Amino acid sequence: MGKDRTDEPVNRKRAISLKLTVLTRQLHKRFDQRVASIGVTRSQWTMIAVISRYPGATQRQVAERLEMSEASAGRLIDRLLADGLLMRRPKEDDRRAHCIHLTDSAREILETISAIAVEHENAVFEGFSPDDLERLDAYLDLMAANSAASD
Repeated sequence: MGKDRTDEPVNRKRAISLKLTVLTRQLHKRFDQRVASIGVTRSQWTMIAVISRYPGATQRQVAERLEMSEASAGRLIDRLLADGLLMRRPKEDDRRAHCIHLTDSAREILETISAIAVEHENAVFEGFSPDDLERLDAYLDLMAANSAASD
């Protein structure tokens, strides 16, 4: 008997899904190892990156961006404050809240992380043409939209 061709698209989708899952883990692991060499953990660099993108954000806003509890964000912020990477300033319109900002030390770390990211991306996308990258970006956007629609 021949192979049932009706299962091929299902099997192909399953194989692609598995590849994306494995690839995501590999990308995270490789990048995290490189960043760990400068003494920064994933949770620390993601916090620094979010605050860089949203300077003056409150602890609650940072927690929402990182999809973590406000208490967990607070502990991480406290740790980065103690390490001299973040600073808190009173929020002008709410005396109970504080805005979080990067220090110069955190900005230096962010520059190093950015350089590591460029090296990492260059290695990962070796052999891709600009058209390949454009198509891949469009496919990933479609997958993200489909995934969001199914929530």
